[in-house]
Amino acid sequence: EKSWATFGTAATTLLVIARQGGPGDPAATHPRLLALRVPADAGGVQVDGQPATGLVPELPHARLVLADVSLPAAARLAGDGFSDYGKPFRTLEDLYVGAAVLAWLLREARARDWPAPLRERLAATLALLADLSDAPPDAAATHVVLAGALAWARDLHAEVQPLWAATPDEPASQRWQRDAKLLDVAGTARAARAARAWQSLG
Repeated sequence: EKSWATFGTAATTLLVIARQGGPGDPAATHPRLLALRVPADAGGVQVDGQPATGLVPELPHARLVLADVSLPAAARLAGDGFSDYGKPFRTLEDLYVGAAVLAWLLREARARDWPAPLRERLAATLALLADLSDAPPDAAATHVVLAGALAWARDLHAEVQPLWAATPDEPASQRWQRDAKLLDVAGTARAARAARAWQSLG
């Protein structure tokens, strides 16, 4: 079971990280995680839509229940479910969500003729995140640079706050005021990853 799956009701394919083996199975002593491609309409898959949240209510989410789901061998993705899929996920999510927010802010900044120095810093931070998208997500250096880029992004988020507040009745301003807190989610985990990266670099 998984209580929170973003876009769960819209997905046609689910990527599931599963533990290999169960009670009494020799593999249970040293379990291995597998990554599996699961059709959302496969037998035994239950997708229950959940009420909209206060932040970004446009994004649907669901509770998933998988019971006695049978899959062909080809459903298993190559590699290790943890190191190749589960572990890099949060890093890639931080990178792409951060870049998407900055790209949207840059578009709005240009349309609203916000100060040129602000637009330049938005573009520069976005360019750094774009370069990081080609870096190995499991490398310590990637985590360190990503932490710095996201710190710049947070400074930019704070800098645009009064600009949004100057147009409180505009739909875009209202969306920003409503959803900006989402950008702080998982901040503790990000800080921990950066600390571990610095330790590994010595």
